[in-house]
Amino acid sequence: MGSMISLGVGTMEIDWGKNNCINYHSALFQPEDVKQIPYYYVDDEDSYITEYKEGYSRKLSSVKQRLNLLGYTLKTIKTMYNEMVEECENHRLSVALSYENFSKLLKEIDVNKINTLKYAVEYDENGYDFGEFARRCILPEEEIHSKLFSETDEDEYNVSYDLEVFFENMDPYIILRLLAENPNASDLDVYWSFADVVENGWVTREEIVHPLSDSEKIIIVTEGSSDSYIIQKTIESIYPDISDFFKFIDMEKNYPFTGTGNLYNFCCGLMKLGVNNKIIVIFDNDTEGNEKYLKLVTMPKMDNFLITKLPDFYLFEHISTLGPQGENIENINGTAVSIECFLDFKSCNRKAKIRWTSYNDKLNKYQGALVCKDDYIRAFKKAKLLNGTYDTTKLKFLIDYLLNEWINR
Repeated sequence: MGSMISLGVGTMEIDWGKNNCINYHSALFQPEDVKQIPYYYVDDEDSYITEYKEGYSRKLSSVKQRLNLLGYTLKTIKTMYNEMVEECENHRLSVALSYENFSKLLKEIDVNKINTLKYAVEYDENGYDFGEFARRCILPEEEIHSKLFSETDEDEYNVSYDLEVFFENMDPYIILRLLAENPNASDLDVYWSFADVVENGWVTREEIVHPLSDSEKIIIVTEGSSDSYIIQKTIESIYPDISDFFKFIDMEKNYPFTGTGNLYNFCCGLMKLGVNNKIIVIFDNDTEGNEKYLKLVTMPKMDNFLITKLPDFYLFEHISTLGPQGENIENINGTAVSIECFLDFKSCNRKAKIRWTSYNDKLNKYQGALVCKDDYIRAFKKAKLLNGTYDTTKLKFLIDYLLNEWINR
């Protein structure tokens, strides 16, 4: 039969291969996700046996955000699905399953009732492709069959055959991403069972177990080194499941792009060069940052390049300010929001205040900065973000905002 490798959620397989004809799924996991997981076989007496070997395992709810960062959002997979349907129809195949019905099916089925593993160990030595696997193992499952064929009046055999071809060419991450929306599946483990192909020499362990490649990572560039440090520590502490997706320029080696003007020029250069790296550029949400940001967003956009700014936040609508008009309570969104404003204001023994530092004649606005911002940074560097002693509300809002900006760019 050969050495098999499979990707599945619980006992529902969604992709598999044999020997060295495999798809690689390392990007769904981190190297520390390798552990002992169940493998299913049939012995000489046709009895099922379970062995535990090395493989990847991670909760589907955790894999969901990794899929988003790999480009498999609900928006993009709908486009992928419809493009596949159109391609099949161009070859005179009928896909009697709209995206709406397909997504509804996967979001509602009880995955715990689908055991495709028992079929996978019963087939002949030649194996079978994923289309045949879908037709023989997935489509007959009651949870799927009853929903699928209630949607069409066509002959069941013809529907099954066309769907076999359709599933044979389907990206398994489309299925995985939709299952991640299923409340019956989100707490299940996603397994990638690679031990057999490694043990039998078809691939090396290093080809399977490795960090993300540089092409899969996203470079974050900010106005200053403290910005990158704050974002990096927050992601590593609060969002460890996706922290490996982000690269930050080493602040210890003379951070080269500090300042709004330099960051603006850097962006212009990148867009002219047409770089292929995935990059997020973040401007401050102050007067100067907004001026440069608004100039850049009018330029032609690249799919791999996001230009954004720190977000508005309701807590910044009533902040103490110091300036020519004395002390006031003002809305600093758009005029004085720097990364330090997302730190815990209670971490320093003083009332948070913004000082208006300069006036922009062109925009008819003042530029502001947080008073004693370095004290807030020092407190952040010492803080442990997970033990409840440091208020991370604003930081979580910031990271969620940046993730959504990237995913929905």
